[in-house]
Amino acid sequence: MKIKNMLCLIASTLAGISCTAQGNFETMNNEQFKKAIGKVDEVQLVDVRTPSEYEAGHINNAILLDCKADSFVSRATAVLPKTKTVAVYCRSGRRSAMAANLLTEAGYKVINLDGGILGWEGAGNEVVTHDVQVPDSNGYVVYEGQPCPDFTVTTTDGRTVRMSDLRGKVVMLQFTASWCGVCRREMPHIESDIWQRHRTDSNFVLIGIDRDEPLEKVVKFAEQTGVTYPLALDPGAAVYSKFALKDSGITRNVLVNRDGTIIFRTRLYKEDEFKRLVSRIDEELAKH
Repeated sequence: MKIKNMLCLIASTLAGISCTAQGNFETMNNEQFKKAIGKVDEVQLVDVRTPSEYEAGHINNAILLDCKADSFVSRATAVLPKTKTVAVYCRSGRRSAMAANLLTEAGYKVINLDGGILGWEGAGNEVVTHDVQVPDSNGYVVYEGQPCPDFTVTTTDGRTVRMSDLRGKVVMLQFTASWCGVCRREMPHIESDIWQRHRTDSNFVLIGIDRDEPLEKVVKFAEQTGVTYPLALDPGAAVYSKFALKDSGITRNVLVNRDGTIIFRTRLYKEDEFKRLVSRIDEELAKH
């Protein structure tokens, strides 16, 4: 770590001084911060306090990453895309200044809330204990770094699968439907580039979740597309609506790591994005 950043860490820890003068990250007041985090396609909000502090009340849609944990930086780089700005806050601003420096060193663009959540609440801004869904421009209501919602589905062969029971495995969820032309184009690639490569790996699970179609149609859909990976039923799109606005489109893929955290999302079938998905699966499976 550079000397100037080390000095800044010491200063921020002991005296709560922000590091904006060093040019490493930008500290914003409440109004600036509120405007910035409203751009959910561009900014990912991170609460760097402890789990108990987070559960007592946090800014809506914030991801929890305790900056005092030894794994803070490694976990951040594992779940947060560097294509988006990271907005951090803590209780009063001291820990978030430290976290901002660490994330900047890791290659992120970072903004920090001046005065922390105490100042945020003091200015009359909302703090929640249960998040309200905030959709992005693709209709997603879940983001990288957030826990995967729990759900239970039944596959076409009658097996019951619960997401929380898959903790410890790398899980790919594909949201699909027979009427979706893009899904039909993507699914053979999922079959050949992902399923056939990893289907014998006990650490990998792939489930296609068919949106609100009857069993007979889903079985025929699998035959038509030539896929052999499991497809599950989603009556009323109840599972789908946990991940995206119910009236938003498919196809979508969501990749979940062994800790149950979302680490990658796709929308439609784009070759470059699909290749990144394949690479992320390979990387996650290689970790253990």
